[in-house]
Amino acid sequence: MKWFEIAVSCPPASTEAVSQALLGQGCGGVMMTGTDPVRVSCSFPADEEFETKLAELTEHFSHLEEWGLPPLLGTIAVRELDEEDWANAWKKYFKSVRPGAKVVIKPTWEAYEPTDDEVVLSLDPGMAFGTGGHPTTRLCLLTLEDLVTPGCTVADIGTGSGILAIAAALLGAASVTATDSDLLPRRVATENVAHNSCEDRVTVLHPDQFYETVGNADIVVMNIVANTILQLLPQAAAIVKPGGWFIASGIVEDHRSLMTEALAAAGFDDISVKEEDIWICLAARRNTAEPDRAALERLWATLPPLGGAWAQA
Repeated sequence: MKWFEIAVSCPPASTEAVSQALLGQGCGGVMMTGTDPVRVSCSFPADEEFETKLAELTEHFSHLEEWGLPPLLGTIAVRELDEEDWANAWKKYFKSVRPGAKVVIKPTWEAYEPTDDEVVLSLDPGMAFGTGGHPTTRLCLLTLEDLVTPGCTVADIGTGSGILAIAAALLGAASVTATDSDLLPRRVATENVAHNSCEDRVTVLHPDQFYETVGNADIVVMNIVANTILQLLPQAAAIVKPGGWFIASGIVEDHRSLMTEALAAAGFDDISVKEEDIWICLAARRNTAEPDRAALERLWATLPPLGGAWAQA
């Protein structure tokens, strides 16, 4: 199957807006490399809808300055590739890494001999986001290492490759339920669950099934973008049990105060922060207060209304 890779270069402050726009057009996930500028890339099928998507993205990115964000650095770069080329590109750059104290992420095609204190996660990301190489994923993995306890229940919203859901299971969670708005990441995540023999502990569901099924979770994790996290905070709060934890990343440092305010409005406190480069990961404990939807809507209005598939999840 033929694919088109889209890549743009932008200042750090625009990465969330750019990522959300790409996700809104239906890509399976985005890859971000570099810190300033940041290169944001993703892949779309080479079908009859691609030209329309490209035109809409070009139009969309032309409005960044109107929303108070820095513009793209140059134009959208497009290149054609087939699925085999894409897979080989991953194999060239994706190597075994140990992002935290315990979890080791290794490609399915490489051998790795773990030490006694390591938990090895075997991963084939396919065309979905999540290899452990991006700061937001590393920060989430570090936070899961801190918070996952034997027998706990975890929910992963925006699972991508399934990396965080599988890591939670390997760290001792008894039950992990994951979801993604797009079919491709759900398929990739399901395959990676099988690679790690976690089928008895990790279930990947369509968003509708996910929200019908999940409740009273000890931990909910979201590694997406700030816009989407804000929109989904009421739903996330509803499935975290009082005293449970919510982990959120995919957030740039500039949005730290906004997101901490949003977490408080959604019924979370005891907020802690991990950071790497321009990225932060927030962990917050659920209290018994009901989310203040009016306050959350006011905060949502302070970010560019970029919508996207997750906005309707």
